[in-house]
Amino acid sequence: MKKNILFSVFTLCFFISVFGQSKPKVVIVPFDAKGVPQDEADVVTELFISEYAATGKATVPDRNSFDKLAKEQSFQASSWSDSEKIAKLGKAINANQAVVGQIMKFREEIIVTIKVIDINTTEILSSKTERLKDISQLFDKIPGICKELAEKSNYVQYKIGAEGEGGGIVFYVSQEGFVVYDGKGGQKICHCLEMSKPTLGLSTWAPEKSDFINTISEKSLGYGKSNTYKILNYYKKSTLTEENCAAYRCSVYSTDKAAAGEWFLPSRDELDLMYKAMKEAAVSDATINWFWSSSENTSDYAWYQRFKQGYQDYGGRGLVNSVRAIRAF
Repeated sequence: MKKNILFSVFTLCFFISVFGQSKPKVVIVPFDAKGVPQDEADVVTELFISEYAATGKATVPDRNSFDKLAKEQSFQASSWSDSEKIAKLGKAINANQAVVGQIMKFREEIIVTIKVIDINTTEILSSKTERLKDISQLFDKIPGICKELAEKSNYVQYKIGAEGEGGGIVFYVSQEGFVVYDGKGGQKICHCLEMSKPTLGLSTWAPEKSDFINTISEKSLGYGKSNTYKILNYYKKSTLTEENCAAYRCSVYSTDKAAAGEWFLPSRDELDLMYKAMKEAAVSDATINWFWSSSENTSDYAWYQRFKQGYQDYGGRGLVNSVRAIRAF
């Protein structure tokens, strides 16, 4: 009874969990003024802070917080050409991105350049240039500019091997994004996959023989969550344990940053992406270097992958293989 109650709680958490794009924390750096009054540039900065936050695409700290930390680190406008100073400031303010702008007077024109910079990589994520007759013309344009810049850079960039949003290890990054299906008709656009730092243990694929659970054709990127949902839903009347069901083992896994229900058993293709990017890390603590996927092959067999050589195969659902959970964000 206790196991059934525990399973019901975790299954409920899994069913209601959703994946969303990771909102970046974006600091709006005071706009630099060249040939125009600094107080006018300050007005633009304040408007930008307000309008960028209003897009709903980012978390934007108030200007006082940035000014205080920048002063403590002697950070100036010229420091944006120094990647080490950028990384140091980014760590101090716990921000992912920065909006850096310049307002310059050139002959009879006002030229405004605005860039969104990834603090971790110092790459320019998006940019905008405006040529104006008068700075007051910029005020009506700011909402549209903020929306455009935020939409082009509204996710946190992660590197392969870095710690992910949920406390795992990032093994796949897509700037364009990919669709993650939840198995219930819902879907979300995500940009990254992370794997659990430890191998979770050894499990069979399923506790008993079954007909097709309907994950047989769902082997591609974006289907691991859907497969895991279907497996748990199919066996909801069974007594699932971490030993007899790899999908269940993943669904109850949690970290300090991501709750149980956010992690799932990877599809066949997601498992292969893990192998290609992180095979050494994946097998470092595994007693068996075969890892289960959540994709069926037949009513008796499911797909797994050998991480020493990389090839994929399928075997009986009662086989014992290693399990590593993944998470999309």
